Amino acid sequence: MRTGIIRVSEANKAVFLSYAKQDAAAAGKICEALRAAGIEVWFDQSALRGGDAWDAAIRKQIKTCALLLPIISGNTQNRAEGYFRLEWKLAVDRSHLMSQDRAFLVPVVIDQTSEEDERVPDRFREVQWSRLPGGETNPAFVERIKRLLAQDTFAPLQPVEPLAPQSKNTAAPPNRKGLMPWLAALVVLCGGVGWFTRSMWMHTAVVTPYTNEDRRMTFALLPFQAPADDQRAQQVAKATSEELQTMLETRKDLITAIPLARVEQAAAHETSIRKLAKELDVHFLVRGTVARSADGYSVTMFGVDGASERVIQTRVLKVPQDQLVPRWRNDVGQVSGALITAGMDAEVKRVRDKPDDALDVRDLSYRAVTDWFTTRDADGKVANETANRRLARALTLAPDDPYSLRVQAMINLCDCVNSWSKDPEVQKAAGAAALDKYLRLDPTSHFGLGEKAALDQLRGRWEDSVILADAMLQSDPDDQEGLGLKATAYLRLRRLKEAQVIADGLMARYPTDWGVLSTASDIDYALGDYSNAAQIAKKATAQMAAPDLRDRVSGAVQLTLIAAEARLKHADRAKAAISDFNTTLPALTTLTAIKKWVHPSADLADFEPLYEGLSLAGIPN
Repeated sequence: MRTGIIRVSEANKAVFLSYAKQDAAAAGKICEALRAAGIEVWFDQSALRGGDAWDAAIRKQIKTCALLLPIISGNTQNRAEGYFRLEWKLAVDRSHLMSQDRAFLVPVVIDQTSEEDERVPDRFREVQWSRLPGGETNPAFVERIKRLLAQDTFAPLQPVEPLAPQSKNTAAPPNRKGLMPWLAALVVLCGGVGWFTRSMWMHTAVVTPYTNEDRRMTFALLPFQAPADDQRAQQVAKATSEELQTMLETRKDLITAIPLARVEQAAAHETSIRKLAKELDVHFLVRGTVARSADGYSVTMFGVDGASERVIQTRVLKVPQDQLVPRWRNDVGQVSGALITAGMDAEVKRVRDKPDDALDVRDLSYRAVTDWFTTRDADGKVANETANRRLARALTLAPDDPYSLRVQAMINLCDCVNSWSKDPEVQKAAGAAALDKYLRLDPTSHFGLGEKAALDQLRGRWEDSVILADAMLQSDPDDQEGLGLKATAYLRLRRLKEAQVIADGLMARYPTDWGVLSTASDIDYALGDYSNAAQIAKKATAQMAAPDLRDRVSGAVQLTLIAAEARLKHADRAKAAISDFNTTLPALTTLTAIKKWVHPSADLADFEPLYEGLSLAGIPN
C-alpha cells in the first residue's frame, strides 16, 4: 500500500491516507475529494517504494500528520503482511500518547468489511468508522474531516462546552439551560454560529459528530462463574456467555463489546471491577453466575457500572436440563436489550446537565430515545417532537449515523403515535424515510426488516409483510417478532388456522405477554371460538397499561373482550367490559365513534362480526 511522500505547507493539518496497493483507485477518489475541499492530503500514487529515505519519510509523516485515515477493505483483511500494517502500528502507537478526546484515527471502509473483523487493531474499533463504497466520498464525510482538522493538533482539547453550527431548517434552537456561567456570553444565530464576548475573551470550540471523550456504551462480558465440581454448569456458563456476547455484538450500531478472549486475559489476573473496567477501557461490565435449578440451570447476570461498581441491571435466564443455552434466542436477546438500555440510561445521566447544543451524535441519540420512552405516555406529542428535534441535530452532524436513523424510524413508526397524532401519516412518512435510509446501510438488519414489515401492516400491505417476516425467520425460525408479525398478517389475510398455530406456540412460550395474548384472542374470535377469545382477551387487558389501552391498534382488544362476552350471552360480563372500556376512552360510546377510532391496521378493524358482537352487547349505533 502506498501513501504520499510530498512537501506540505502545513504539516500539522495534513491527512495521511494509508491503504493497500490493490485499493489505490478508491484511495485516489478519497484523496481527490479531500483536496478539492482544500484539505492537505499525503498520498503517494507511484509504484516506487522502499529504501531508508522513503521509510523515514513515511514515519515522519505519521508522526506529524493531523489525521490518519486507514482504508479498510477485503484486500487489507486478506493480507497477513504488508507495509500498511506497519503504518497502522505506528499510528496506533502515536494515538496512545494522545488524550482520549483527541481525534486522530479515522477508519474508512470501502466495501462490506465488518468492524468486527479481527485483522484490524483494537484501537480502530474504538472510534467511529466511515463507509465510502468504492471510495465515493460524500460531502458529509468531507465536512467531518474539516471539523476534525479544526481541533488543536498537539495539545489536548480544552474543557470548553462546544457549540456546533445549526441549520435553520433542521437543527433545534439552542438550549442554554445548564450552561456554565463563563459560557453564557455565547450566542447562537440562526443559520450559523455567531459569538461575541461581553467582558472576556472566549475560546472557540466545535462539536464534532463523534468525540472520544470517554468510552460510551462499551461493554465487557466477564467469564461466568459456576461451581467447580459441576462440569455441566461450567459448560452452561461458557455457552450462555458466548450466546450473550453474540447478541451484544449484533448491536454494533450502538455499542462496542470487547472480545471475550481479551476480557478473559484481563480477568485472569484482576478481580476488582473498577480496575478491570479501567484496564479494558470500558464503562460497563457484565458478571454472571450459574446455579442448578429444579428443571436445569439458572444463569443470573448483573450489569455493573465500572466506575462506581454499582449494579444497574439484573436478569435471570433459564437453561433446560438437556441444553447448554436457553431454549429461545429471544430470551437472550431480551437480556442483551435490558443491559444496553440500562447502560444508555447511565450514559444519559452523565450528560443530563449539558444542553443539546453541547452534545455529539451519540449523546443526542441516547437522550432522544431515553427521554422519549420515559415521557411518551404522559405527552406523546411533546415526547415525539423533542426526540425528533434532537435526532435532526444528530443527523445534521452525521447524516448516515445508523443508530440515529434507527431511533428516528422507531419513534415515528410506533403504534403509539395513533393515540395522540391528528395525522399519523406525518409520523409514518418521517419514520419511513429514516427506515429506508437505514436499510440501505444495512439491508439484512433484523430490526430494519421488522420495522419495514410493521410499516407494511400499517399501510395494509399484508402479503408484503409476510415476505419480510419470513426473511426475519430465516436466521431464527423461532424469532418472536417475526412470528408475531406473521400471525397478524395471516389473521388479516384470513389464513386463520395458520395464524392460530403460530399464536398458540407463542402463548406457550410467553403466557403473560399482552401483545401475544391480544393477537391470539383476536384470532380465536375470528375463528368463532368466543370462549377462548374472551378468556385470553381478559388476560391481555389485565397486563396492559393505560396508554396501551388507549392506543387505536393495541387497545382494540378491549372490543374483542366485549364482543366475545356478548356472543357467549354473558350480559353482565359484557356490560362490565364496556364500563372498563369507557373508563379508559369515555368518548367512545357508539359504534360510529368506535369504528372511527379503531385504526385500519388493528387486527379486527375490517371484521364486521366484531361490530355485530358490540351491537349485541348493547352499544348503540
